[in-house]
Amino acid sequence: MKNRETLYLKIAKIIEDQIHSETLSLGDKLPSVRSAQKLYNVSLNTIKQAYLELESRSLIESRPKTGYYVSKSSQRTTACKYRQP
Repeated sequence: MKNRETLYLKIAKIIEDQIHSETLSLGDKLPSVRSAQKLYNVSLNTIKQAYLELESRSLIESRPKTGYYVSKSSQRTTACKYRQP
């Protein structure tokens, strides 16, 4: 079970890094849960957990019937992260 927790956090970290480096910009659509499952070769639940983790940190937002997108508040999170000494 611990390995699974680590896996979803690793995937969340990869996506978070893409947001902070602006590889993924404000409003960009993330891969669908099924596409991400294939991309990372993990279970649907692992991807869902990773996306929920990012959502809880306000980095991404879910839009009903359209998918997950980089959240507007991710810009504030990024700005705050880089302002700290």
